[in-house]
Amino acid sequence: MKLRLLVALVEKLLGIPDHGDQPRADMYLPAWILAFGIVLIVGALGFLIGFAFTLSVALIVISVICGVLGVVAILCWRNQTVRILSDSTFEYSTFLGKKTVYTFSEIKGLRRNSDSCTLFVGEGKVHIESCAIMTSRFLEKLDAALAAKGGSV
Repeated sequence: MKLRLLVALVEKLLGIPDHGDQPRADMYLPAWILAFGIVLIVGALGFLIGFAFTLSVALIVISVICGVLGVVAILCWRNQTVRILSDSTFEYSTFLGKKTVYTFSEIKGLRRNSDSCTLFVGEGKVHIESCAIMTSRFLEKLDAALAAKGGSV
């Protein structure tokens, strides 16, 4: 299912520059994360409307949980990226938008978790969700850096 219209609309609203046919980053989260976040926020609003009719505290709690999870999902989709800056450096942005520049030579290793991977770089960590979309350019540089350390992607 293509969500291009939804993505284009939200990118316009959030002020994300248009990249044309190019990917918006070298590692980013897919559009279904955005759609899921929007569904959660709409659900939160629905539970608030339900609360107005029933005055059930449970609906307020569910509404808050859905709203917070929806905002977190949208923040993850919007901010959690990796961009290659040069042949030797890349920029990692967390889901809250904190950006850190690393060099590929700083990569120490990769740990595979059940739902994601953790890339150990210098004194920091780069979190890569299992659903993340990565460009072949990023995968090649990552594989080369890990091969130099004795591992692979």
